[in-house]
Amino acid sequence: MSISKLSEPKHRFLSQINPLLKIVLCLSIISIALLVHDIWAIAVLVLPLLVLLPISVQINLKILVYVALTLVVFMAISTWLRDFHTSLFSTLRLIAMLLPAPLLASTTSPSDLVRAFQAIRLPNFIVLSLILTWRFLPLLQQEAQRIIEANWLRGVNLTRQPTQLFSGLFLPLIFRIVAYADEVTVGLETRGYDPTAPRSNSQPLRWYLKDTIFAVSAVFLLGVVAYLEWVA
Repeated sequence: MSISKLSEPKHRFLSQINPLLKIVLCLSIISIALLVHDIWAIAVLVLPLLVLLPISVQINLKILVYVALTLVVFMAISTWLRDFHTSLFSTLRLIAMLLPAPLLASTTSPSDLVRAFQAIRLPNFIVLSLILTWRFLPLLQQEAQRIIEANWLRGVNLTRQPTQLFSGLFLPLIFRIVAYADEVTVGLETRGYDPTAPRSNSQPLRWYLKDTIFAVSAVFLLGVVAYLEWVA
């Protein structure tokens, strides 16, 4: 679920938070969302995410409308099959599971992500694989959009002609993926990349006061969720 561009201004709030802290919090929120069964607990978990979304991410209005309509349709079908309470809870759980990852991706630059992986002493080849995957996702989205637009220019509307999806979208996209992989391989070889060579870092990852405040706030929020779920 892409809701923004990957590169965001550094002055945005969530972009300034330690990337390791965001990764840990993202995994924690998703895990807790799978465990809770109280509607108030899941609501408390979702509310801060919805607050952080407009202040931390430059939202694409068109995509936001599509996502909102999808959630409304999901709620309507779920209510028809079961009841409104279950439908609302399922929708909130879905938001809690899907929203943290886009927030993390949209507010973490590739360089910050590399510093985070280096800080936990991941092997260099794993760091390279992860960062290439990270950077490839928006490129894949851009290539898919270009292919769809090229089909429109040829008079082929893939949304109305699903039989053309393989030959009109997936096949050229596969060729672009292979071409991208070749370009990356040649680029690494021509630059003499050695995964075993020692790495230097001019801007090592640091922990600031705002990271502490954010971490304490996150722990407090998760504590409230745990209280609502298992104590209250």
